[in-house]
Amino acid sequence: MGRTPDRAIAVADPRRPRAHFRGVVDSRRREESWLRITFHGATRQVTGSAHLLEIGSRQILLDCGLFDSERIHPDSPNRQLAFDPRALDAVIVSHAHNDHIGRLPYLIRAGYAGPVYTTPATGEITSVMLRDSARIQREEVRNAQIRYPHLENVEPLFELVDVERLVEQIQRLPYQTPLEVVPGVTLTYFNAGHILGSAIVQLDVHEAGRTRRFVFTGDLGRRNTHLLPDPTIIREIDILVAESTYGNRQLDSYDRLIKQLHAIVARAIRLQSKIVIPAFSLGRTQRMVYCLQELFSVHKVRPIPVYVDSPLALRLTEIHRDHPEAFTPQARSLMDKDPLYFGSRFVEFCQSWDESRRLNYLNGPMVIIASSGMCEAGRIRHHLRQVVSDPDNAIVIVSYQAEGTLGRQIAEGVERIQIFDQWYDLNAAVYVLDGFSGHADRQDLAWWFEQTGGGIEHAFLVHGEPEAMDALVPTLQPFVQNRVHTPELHASYEV
Repeated sequence: MGRTPDRAIAVADPRRPRAHFRGVVDSRRREESWLRITFHGATRQVTGSAHLLEIGSRQILLDCGLFDSERIHPDSPNRQLAFDPRALDAVIVSHAHNDHIGRLPYLIRAGYAGPVYTTPATGEITSVMLRDSARIQREEVRNAQIRYPHLENVEPLFELVDVERLVEQIQRLPYQTPLEVVPGVTLTYFNAGHILGSAIVQLDVHEAGRTRRFVFTGDLGRRNTHLLPDPTIIREIDILVAESTYGNRQLDSYDRLIKQLHAIVARAIRLQSKIVIPAFSLGRTQRMVYCLQELFSVHKVRPIPVYVDSPLALRLTEIHRDHPEAFTPQARSLMDKDPLYFGSRFVEFCQSWDESRRLNYLNGPMVIIASSGMCEAGRIRHHLRQVVSDPDNAIVIVSYQAEGTLGRQIAEGVERIQIFDQWYDLNAAVYVLDGFSGHADRQDLAWWFEQTGGGIEHAFLVHGEPEAMDALVPTLQPFVQNRVHTPELHASYEV
């Protein structure tokens, strides 16, 4: 290997057009470079996580997530792979949110036949999430001829058979269990505290009698949230790729959030009204069920019915129940009081459409938790249509809302919103409690950076909108020897 450069050297023009597959970098150049990293997603945006590491002649892909874009249209960025999947030696997954795993079956379909490393819980969740995604795509293909009448031979991004092939290639690695994934490169997972099974990826690269440490945070969780442990601290980092979702935001503390939720529930009891919470089926749904259980059990709030209207959320909650060791002692102590974790006599999961529609005819007070978290699809839109015009009802936003989504419009308090084909006055009370997010905020990230001990040679920020990334750079910079980078799409650096 060559000498480590004093600074990261950009070697790709991000404006350069890309073919369906970009060939691998010239092998002689790869041998000369100690390590090259190319960012193929989550660059100055929060979706499409995919980062390619070239270590000598070896290629390792970190995540392969969906972009916030169409999957069916042939020109979708989800169908563009800027590298050859057949040249990869390993794929390492940080966690099972779709913006980190959503294109894995497409990768398999395109020719990747090697191992896909996950934590045990992430492996279980991934199989459920992607089978559901394949089912949804079949429906999208059926509707595609109406939306895109000029297109012929419309195909899904991947089929169920591709998911099953992926599941066979998954190799599950517990936390803090080092494994050599390619010669000279050792992978160790550490708990990221973001969702069940989420991991910080540590790669120790051994070459020519020395070791350098590469760390990819994946998505870091918040501190002191009662349910999941705080993110693990990693030290002696040489190269860092860190998320920045809330790099420009300070979110409310958990204690303050619980007090706010208490007030919202008390209002619903007083007005005999409904609370609708858009929540992602994975992570946020389970967190909100736990928070309501804590309200009823610890804070002695009068219990009201809680309906979780998402078949996918039920399947994922069952996986959560299989991993009690993942939760804090405080959370286990609370949930041990009920026969099922994330369940009690006040919590009911709705499976069928009939069960979902029945909620329209029930009187409050009640809480309805449904997906999708950004209100772009799923049963949540039907519930919003029922409650949005009544000022007694409440909509509680507990997730990050991307620009252009219905959830973002609701969070910003627009006067009217469109649901399906109709417009509705937004009269319901809207509460934005995005501190329930599973993402670290500015203070959490600053704490984690400081705890690393500094001395980082090179650092890159990903998974954030430009404002969040740019605001976080000065926070990270004191712990990094060279300039912190916020890469553009397909930018490549030798470090």
